[in-house]
Amino acid sequence: MITTKSLWLDIILVIAGGAMGSVLRYLVARLTYHHHDTTSPFPYSTFIVNIIGCLLVGFLVMRFQKNNFSSIYRIFFITGFLGAFTTFSTFSLDTMNLIHAGHFRTALMNVLASTIGGITAVIAGMYAGLKL
Repeated sequence: MITTKSLWLDIILVIAGGAMGSVLRYLVARLTYHHHDTTSPFPYSTFIVNIIGCLLVGFLVMRFQKNNFSSIYRIFFITGFLGAFTTFSTFSLDTMNLIHAGHFRTALMNVLASTIGGITAVIAGMYAGLKL
C-alpha cells in the first residue's frame, strides 16, 4: 500500500537521482563533443550514455535482486539516475536528424549499434551483477 509519506519519499528520490543523472549526461555530452572526430555525424554522446546506462541497469537490477535491496535504491538509481542519464528521445531525434540530413547509412548504423549494443550491455551488466 502506497502512503502519502512513501509517495513523497519516492518522488524526492526520483528528483535527486534524476538531477545527478542529467548532470552526468550533460558532462558526458560535453566531453565527447570535444573528443570525437567532428567530421562524423554519428551521435557519439547519446550512444555512449545509452550503452553505459544499459550496462548499469543490468548490473544494478541483478545486484539489487541478489542482495534484496530496499526499493528506495531501485527508485533512486534506476528510475531517477538512469532514467535521466539515458535518453531514448535524444536517440530518436539524432536518428531523425541523420535521416533528414541524408546520412541514411549512419542513421541505420546508429539504430543497429544502439539496439544491439544496448541489449548486449544489459546482458553483460546482468552477468557482472550476478558474479560480483
